[in-house]
Amino acid sequence: MVQISAQEQDRPELMDAAATESLSRSLESGSPDSRFPESSRVAFAGYAVWRCEKNGDRNLHDEQVFLAREGVIRRLRARTGLAGQSPGGLSWGDCGSAHTQLALAMLMEVLNDWPRVQRIYHDFHVLFVSKIPRGANWTADGSDIIAWVHELESKLPALQESTQS
Repeated sequence: MVQISAQEQDRPELMDAAATESLSRSLESGSPDSRFPESSRVAFAGYAVWRCEKNGDRNLHDEQVFLAREGVIRRLRARTGLAGQSPGGLSWGDCGSAHTQLALAMLMEVLNDWPRVQRIYHDFHVLFVSKIPRGANWTADGSDIIAWVHELESKLPALQESTQS
């Protein structure tokens, strides 16, 4: 399940229901696809931490993405060795290079198949990562990411034809 925090955390609604609904996907069968037996047992968590600089600028924030797998939590590796979209880090909520790098890193954690990831990470970036509200905290589990992969791969021939037109 994907969950997106609300912009205003001082209100009773802690979750952004519309953003959560638009990004959540579920596997039809309710069980992980046999090609990815371990991949649905992973979770991602993105945190935006606001900070104040010494010069008084309070509109800065750092974004960090964590991965939970088999009871171990660690920072998500950016995988810049595969495609160095953004050596400076990972981000979401826009269509920049750090957002593309996040899409690549998430898909590699779930699929661990660079040729497959190469075909879909730009589309995953546009349809998923860029839609997470900027500055919001969020979580996504592996089964949602797999569902996005299935959806994107099922449309891949149509996506290729539309770009050639």
